[in-house]
Amino acid sequence: MKYDPNSPVDPKTWGALDESEKGTAVAKYHRRLGIHPPNAAMHTIVHVIVENQIALGDEFPAEAVLKRLISEGLNRHEAVHAIGSVVADHIFHTLRGPRTVADPNAEYIEKLRNLTADSWKKMNEEKE
Repeated sequence: MKYDPNSPVDPKTWGALDESEKGTAVAKYHRRLGIHPPNAAMHTIVHVIVENQIALGDEFPAEAVLKRLISEGLNRHEAVHAIGSVVADHIFHTLRGPRTVADPNAEYIEKLRNLTADSWKKMNEEKE
């Protein structure tokens, strides 16, 4: 499969791949364009997680959030990164230690639904 985060991924084609094939496709895309993120392995994993969630369609809010972010002015790749920032934050906080909420996924979904193009851009500006 030739992956391009700026083009919609067919959920059936994506779902038929195993996780290593998905990761290889994502990594090849970034290498092909000369994109070298600081932690390429983590970057690839987050892309795969986001695309997996988008492929769930109406079963999970990621696809609706992706469409909304695109309507707010992000291109698809930027929208994948915006969702990925919420994924990475969720993973970090989940692994950090005991949680005080019964369902950490509910908290993740809430943050995902509250994500906007503007909030993601502002977060990136603050990091620079």
